[in-house]
Amino acid sequence: MRITNNMLVKDMLWNANNNLVQMAQRQTELSSGKKIHRPSDDPVGITQVLKYKTDIREAQQYKKNIDDSLGWLEVSESAMHNLKDILQRVRELTVQAANGTNTTDDRQKIGLEVEQLMQEVLSVGNSTNAGRYVFSGLQTNEKLFNPDGTFNLEMTSDRLLAKRTVEYEVSVGTTLDIGTHPVDIFGAIPNNNFFSTMITNSSVTTDKATKSTFTATVDPTLDFTGDAISFNIGGTNYSVDTSVLTSTAADPMTKTRLIDAIKNATDGGTGILSDSADVYFDANDQLVVQSNVFGAGTAITPTITSTNLSVVSNINGVDGSTETLSSTASFFDTDVDNADGIHQLVFQVDDKRVVLDIDFDTLTSNDKAGLQIAVQNSLDANFGVGFVSVDSDLNFTVVGPSDGQIHQFNVDYISSSESEMVVDFKNLVDALNTGDDSVIQTSLGKMDMHLDRIISVMGEMGGKTNRIEFIKSRVEENEITFTGLLSKVQDVDMAEAIMYFKNLENIYRASLSVGSKVIQPSLVDFIR
Repeated sequence: MRITNNMLVKDMLWNANNNLVQMAQRQTELSSGKKIHRPSDDPVGITQVLKYKTDIREAQQYKKNIDDSLGWLEVSESAMHNLKDILQRVRELTVQAANGTNTTDDRQKIGLEVEQLMQEVLSVGNSTNAGRYVFSGLQTNEKLFNPDGTFNLEMTSDRLLAKRTVEYEVSVGTTLDIGTHPVDIFGAIPNNNFFSTMITNSSVTTDKATKSTFTATVDPTLDFTGDAISFNIGGTNYSVDTSVLTSTAADPMTKTRLIDAIKNATDGGTGILSDSADVYFDANDQLVVQSNVFGAGTAITPTITSTNLSVVSNINGVDGSTETLSSTASFFDTDVDNADGIHQLVFQVDDKRVVLDIDFDTLTSNDKAGLQIAVQNSLDANFGVGFVSVDSDLNFTVVGPSDGQIHQFNVDYISSSESEMVVDFKNLVDALNTGDDSVIQTSLGKMDMHLDRIISVMGEMGGKTNRIEFIKSRVEENEITFTGLLSKVQDVDMAEAIMYFKNLENIYRASLSVGSKVIQPSLVDFIR
């Protein structure tokens, strides 16, 4: 094989450039500290890098959740300690007041202190963490107590039974309920709501309403002037003027012309089809005429005499479904007649929640018919006439609106308006002011009951705190582990990289030195 000087030069330049590329790669690794900068550097390694980074970010978020949950528990525990101290002080005052040597003035002074301590109980019940009320269940944006000691929240049967509170996801697949339901701390006195024996919390979901849709295949390049096309939409007939749908070599038919002609189809008066339906070609290049409102009342009936248009489907719209919320117990006219005062129902449609105050003292008649009228009037006033109807047995029928959405309806009743603890405080204050020794003696046992309840809740909180602390240690260890694994895959061994870089530098210098010898000689050098 003949070797030329040009070949030597090319080989030298290629090798020198190759050495320079390798030096640049090592230099990038040294300056960034990373071995992998793009998927092509290590296709397998890059997937590991992305996974480890995801695991690390996940662990960091769990640490934030854990810190938030620990903060919530710390505020709750502090409030529980305050509440325990208050109850212990009230118990001491109750024992002191039960002493028969106290004068009326002494008891009234004790009553003043108990009343102040009751106000502090309300303050504890409205404790907050970062602006969120810790004892309000899931309604953390609303305080638990009103100034008069009644519940500010709607204590429905569902809330008292389900006892849902704040939860945090603290590790993979682990969600902890770190809140405490107010009933577990303060108790709740049933308000003997008339509806409590008639209905239970229940909900229904309506089906979506749909639009009437006509679909056909059509060749828009053909002539339609001899055809008859009309659409009856919701009882109104629209006739297409096919005389404008000519197709010639000079003026061929187009989709746009066909759509415009159908949109401008008239009902014989001032109305046009586009007022009732949308017309377009879909992704399958099929002609679509679709009602622009939902429901069964806009069925499309086509009348077509054309070989250029073939029906694919014609689907009538459906209305939003009608659902029933049924009562669970029978009642009689005498039950209504024996009830008095205001009794509350809670009715919710999607996000709209309304408390219905039914005043039994103002019923048109003291029987089931009178109650039905009162409930129906209240429903009509809040949701519109005909939207929700109720029969004399308290079965609710809700009509899903034909708007293409799914709607949820819920019915419940207010189960409690007052806290057991606060009422016991009020009764004790009244007894101290009136000198009722029997109530004072009874209050002593009730304070013990409330103390036992608080101690039980504090024990539960302590258990949750300890568990979260263990989870926190595990999550922190996971973060360290994933960071180490990421470093093994991605980070550069600096000593090794420096060694390779210096080696490549020497090789590059050698290649340049050899190149100077290869390039230097020429024919002139040998002419004498």
